Amino acid sequence: MGLAEKRLAESIKTNELPAFQTKINEIAGYELKIEVDWDTFTAYDENPLNRLVSVMFETIKFVISKICVDEMGKEALKEKLNTIHLINTDDFDSMKMELKDKEFYLTFQLAAYSYGSLPDSEILKYVESLL
Repeated sequence: MGLAEKRLAESIKTNELPAFQTKINEIAGYELKIEVDWDTFTAYDENPLNRLVSVMFETIKFVISKICVDEMGKEALKEKLNTIHLINTDDFDSMKMELKDKEFYLTFQLAAYSYGSLPDSEILKYVESLL
């Protein structure tokens, strides 16, 4: 990790992540903690960090917004989910999602010039099926 990546990571930690956390809590109606596995994002160039905000944050916002469209969704989510863990990988085959013990783990392949992510609709369907 070079200086550019360190600066970008720090900017995300102090600016984008707190604003995103506030927005997610507002949509969900409760404190839904967002955890970023920073080491998996800073081990490469700036691409994974940029995509953390533009891809992963947007995916989470979409999913939470669709689930929390009404009180039934908000209550179901609150009962089953406390924390969302965002993880990066450089291996396309390692992308996955898992909800266990009230913690949701979402791994995207955001390193390299191209990136891989799971479709928003697939993530939504998976989470809703477990609520």
